[in-house]
Amino acid sequence: MTKYYYFADYEVLMGDRYRMDGQTTLTYAVNQPEDFDPRVLLARIQQQAADAHGVAKSEVRIRTLNRL
Repeated sequence: MTKYYYFADYEVLMGDRYRMDGQTTLTYAVNQPEDFDPRVLLARIQQQAADAHGVAKSEVRIRTLNRL
C-alpha cells in the first residue's frame, strides 16, 4: 500500500460569494502507485471540507493543494 499526504486550502460558497475559508489534511492510500486517481483525491478533499461545514461538495472550491 502506498500513502500520500495532502494539505488543502479551500473556500466555501455562501449565497453568491465565496466567504468562508478553511484548511484540511488528507491521507490518500492506494494499493499500487498506478491506482492513484487525482479525480478521486480532489473529490475526497472536497467532500471532507463540505462535511466539516455542512454544505454540498459542489460549494467547496479548492484554492491550493499541496502534497506533504
